[in-house]
Amino acid sequence: MSRNLDAARSFLEQLDARGGRERAVLAGEFSDIQACSAAWKTDRVCSTEAGSLPGNVRKNRYKDVLPYDQTRVILSLLQEEGHGDYINGNFIRGTDGSQAYIATQGPLPHTLLDFWRLVWEFGVKVILMACREMENGRKKCERYWAQEQEPLQIGLFCITLTRETWLNSDIMLRTLRVTFQKECRSVYQLQYMSWPDRGVPSNPEHVLTMVEEARRLQGSGPSPLCVHCSAGCGRTGVLCTVDYVRQLLLTQMIPPNFSLFNVVLEMRKQRPAAVQTEEQYRFLYHTVAQMFFSALQNTSPLYQNFKENCAPVYDDALSLQTSQTLPTTPRPHGEVLRSISVPGPRALAMADTYAVVQKRGAPAGTGRGAPAGTGAGARGRGAEEEPLYSQVTPRSRRPQAHAEDARGLLPGGVAADQSPAGPDAYEDVMDGAQSVGLGFNLRIGRPKGPRDPPAEWTQV
Repeated sequence: MSRNLDAARSFLEQLDARGGRERAVLAGEFSDIQACSAAWKTDRVCSTEAGSLPGNVRKNRYKDVLPYDQTRVILSLLQEEGHGDYINGNFIRGTDGSQAYIATQGPLPHTLLDFWRLVWEFGVKVILMACREMENGRKKCERYWAQEQEPLQIGLFCITLTRETWLNSDIMLRTLRVTFQKECRSVYQLQYMSWPDRGVPSNPEHVLTMVEEARRLQGSGPSPLCVHCSAGCGRTGVLCTVDYVRQLLLTQMIPPNFSLFNVVLEMRKQRPAAVQTEEQYRFLYHTVAQMFFSALQNTSPLYQNFKENCAPVYDDALSLQTSQTLPTTPRPHGEVLRSISVPGPRALAMADTYAVVQKRGAPAGTGRGAPAGTGAGARGRGAEEEPLYSQVTPRSRRPQAHAEDARGLLPGGVAADQSPAGPDAYEDVMDGAQSVGLGFNLRIGRPKGPRDPPAEWTQV
């Protein structure tokens, strides 16, 4: 166990040593990952011939996200009924080398049967879904599960909903009863309801909760986890990677030279564009650091003071804090995150007042035609007559704060995505790597607070 912890400690120390260079280093790593992915395609290390066949093209949700032939899922169930062997999905190996994950796209209306053929043939017990049916006004996934009192018949499969409950403010757990040729099975679906496309969740702890609950429901059986979002790339890759690293930690298999870069690179060799954006790559580092840090603190008293000395510093810390509108659901001790207790995000220390620079118009006589130096002198006199800074009560303490916080929220307190709906574009896995990634703050609406004070602060 000590060797396992030493590897975790080494990972955190390396992050800490980067200091303010962290963002630039991770940007460079992700650029290298994209370049390798493009080279594999060019050198035909990873081919996509099956997905390009005329009979299969219409089964792809996105034309530039095709499964690699080397690891693609091949269906045999119901082939005698005239159904083909193709589905846009790939196997991803687990820590023991087995086919631990099936990374696939969200089903289309005409691939619902193929999806349930996959689930049944490979004995899938747990499905992890990282998207909604509709996002930004666009259809991202066809509903393949039943609703209350509304059984769903898909070919020879009959799906009914037996239970639906919220694990926390982000995750819905559904228990489905699936019947095929007089045999019944239970299939569990965990759906992350507020994970933006090409973005990251607001709460890293909830992602850890999701993968741990999936493993609890899975049990010790050998069947793979089925993981999907819309294209089965970015969000899907993040979930697979988090679970993969967590399994390394639990089985004490973290190598001394552990590299998250290599883990993601290996994922991408099995499923195109897994972990799709630089933003998602940074989120992975943050989440893995939380796992390792918690394991160190909870396992040995020698690491109780480790946080002060070696906890990694992130320049995107604000974007990784728990959303104030998505409170963590209290959990009895030992029920969730039993093996790895992840600390909640640290609250930001806020002063009682902000210092705000007052904006004033130029004093009289300092127009464009004024003599050189006049404006400067006038500004100097103005500074003596009126203070340059004033104290303003923070937004959270103002009477209208609650009214402001209520704006821009979806039912249930989930913040609305205010970014304009873009095209259903994903990383082009055929024509080369993207040159740039997305920053955290590009996924959210205009920030409020010290970076962008309300208009009334500047009115004097």
